[in-house]
Amino acid sequence: MAGLNCGTPSSIAWPRLRDGLDAAIAIPDAASARAAGDLARLGVSSGPCGAASLAGLRAALTGDGADERRAALGLGPASAVVLLSTEGSAANPAATTADT
Repeated sequence: MAGLNCGTPSSIAWPRLRDGLDAAIAIPDAASARAAGDLARLGVSSGPCGAASLAGLRAALTGDGADERRAALGLGPASAVVLLSTEGSAANPAATTADT
C-alpha cells in the first residue's frame, strides 16, 4: 500500500493523531486488497488504502486474543463502528482485485 507508506509523518498532524488513538494495528497488503474486493462486491468503491480500515477491524476483532481486544476497546454486541475510506477504487484499480 504505497499510499500508506509515509516515511515522515506531518509534524503538525502527528501529535493530534497520536494523542487521539486508542489502538493501532498493522495489516498485510493482501488483507487490505481482500477488504477492497469485499467492499466492491457490496457496491462501495474503495482502494486498498481506503479498505485498510475494514482489514484492520477484521484483524483486531478476530483470531487469538480477540475477546481481550474487544474488551480493551469497549466493543460489545450493541457497539457501532465507523470505518473511513480515504480513497476510491480509481486510486489503485489493479490492487482492488488482488487476492479476492
